[in-house]
Amino acid sequence: MMGDIFADAAKERLTRHEGIKYRPYKCPTGHLTIGVGHNLDAAPLPEHMAEHLRRAGGLTPDMVGELFEADFQGAIRDCRRLWPGFDGFTNARKDALVNFMFNLGITRVRKFVNTNMAINSGRWGDAADGIRKSLYWKQLGGDPPGMDDGRKERPEEIYEMIKNG
Repeated sequence: MMGDIFADAAKERLTRHEGIKYRPYKCPTGHLTIGVGHNLDAAPLPEHMAEHLRRAGGLTPDMVGELFEADFQGAIRDCRRLWPGFDGFTNARKDALVNFMFNLGITRVRKFVNTNMAINSGRWGDAADGIRKSLYWKQLGGDPPGMDDGRKERPEEIYEMIKNG
């Protein structure tokens, strides 16, 4: 079981990266989203939340919290499935990998074949480089090689946490 320090830091980072929205919106990739990055196209709301959304036009803070906790725990389960040594990774790497999984989902993360092999064999520099060379890096605002705009975008933060542990 992971400690609260890991979970609290990971949840804070995810909330900062995803934001909190009580009403549905289209994310940058065009998916209908609500709460803390919950993709409604991939995972419809539980019926009690869907009914409340229909009636009130939005979710309550408690509902968003419930949804976020379920999505967060799902990302951890998927991390454990894809990377069997996950629980032994540093808190920073677990945080980064849960964030990566939360954002992309296991179907898309599985496509990072070389990155996943590097993670599973403890080659953290290679794993981080795989993320830096990906479309994920570009779509989420990672700086091109040799450039630095002075801001630490999401993929740059994930890269450093994976590489440096």
